[in-house]
Amino acid sequence: MTVKGLLACLGLAMVVGGAALSAKDDDSLAARIQRIEDRQAIEQLMVGDYPRALDSSNWKVYASFFASDGELITGGNTIKGPAAIEAYFNRPRAPRPGAPANPEPRVGKHVVTNLVIQITGDRATAQGYWQTVMSRASGTTIAGAGHYEDVLKKENGTWKFLKRAIINDTPPAAPAQPSTR
Repeated sequence: MTVKGLLACLGLAMVVGGAALSAKDDDSLAARIQRIEDRQAIEQLMVGDYPRALDSSNWKVYASFFASDGELITGGNTIKGPAAIEAYFNRPRAPRPGAPANPEPRVGKHVVTNLVIQITGDRATAQGYWQTVMSRASGTTIAGAGHYEDVLKKENGTWKFLKRAIINDTPPAAPAQPSTR
């Protein structure tokens, strides 16, 4: 429900000195409700819709969360636009060098927490922590961890990523120590 719809349902008219208050008045009920709606939509995107598309490898839906001029920054790559983002994830991939083969089936879940969101009109910045939880029959591990640095914008009434930087905070493996025999 929109702010105007909510106010209409509640039968509220905010009038001060004969002039109706608009959403431009930052302290008005309409403006406060709009900020709540915007924050909820951004939170849903960051902790609900985005991780579910990622976990299910639904790259078409995943890419749809980016603005038409949006960009994804990950692993030293910058990918611009939803079509290019979808193609990036659908590309054939070679195994990572040195990665051990593990034929055991696994299920990965991305968990996003500790959100910080600043909204200014139809733009926002946000940060959040992420973890990749990998479950196998032999046990569950944290396969990766990091944080997001986001810039969002409202495009056709929907919050989308204008820029999403995925930052891996996992320290690199310690170099092998020479043996001392």
